[in-house]
Amino acid sequence: MDSNGHYELSDLLNELPTPVTNDLDSVMAFVWSLLANDMENAQSTVDKVDKSRSIDEAAGRWLDKLGADWGVNRNGFDDNFYRFLIKTRQLARQTDGTYNSLIHLIADSLGAKYSEINVEPVKDESQAIQVTNIPAEYIDSQRKEAMVLSRIRGSVVAGVRVARVQFQKVARTKLYYGMATRKTQVIQSKMTVPQEEEA
Repeated sequence: MDSNGHYELSDLLNELPTPVTNDLDSVMAFVWSLLANDMENAQSTVDKVDKSRSIDEAAGRWLDKLGADWGVNRNGFDDNFYRFLIKTRQLARQTDGTYNSLIHLIADSLGAKYSEINVEPVKDESQAIQVTNIPAEYIDSQRKEAMVLSRIRGSVVAGVRVARVQFQKVARTKLYYGMATRKTQVIQSKMTVPQEEEA
């Protein structure tokens, strides 16, 4: 088999009964090579269709079709951001509102690690949660940030409000003193999404 797990000519010849010659130069090998070529072409077509149905691989009109399947309009967005919109919609529909599922939604949407994100209740307020430590390095635009916030708000259980969402930014600096150089990391937090006003 090749690296994709597809059968090759030698694999087909090895499946023949022992009395039948399976030498690669034989007439039988030639006949089987014709069959193998058709199988490879068919498999190649199947692989292309599989890729076109993958959110990570699809592009252009194929991506538009996937977006339509999930009820997401392109609205002039490029393939990368449109892919992000579809993926977050898909993940949001799989979320059940628990803390773990919210962490999975955020991490899988951004490509972050689950351990990097915290979801916890707000102290003295049983019907509110806060999301902290979302690494800002995964947010490369304001529209992506706004979409993450929208998906978080839309994925909590009815009656629970998102009181705060906090993005964490790591700034790397060099401190020079004397003849030595020391590298340090300073962690800064940027808070986004103030508390929503209650009607």
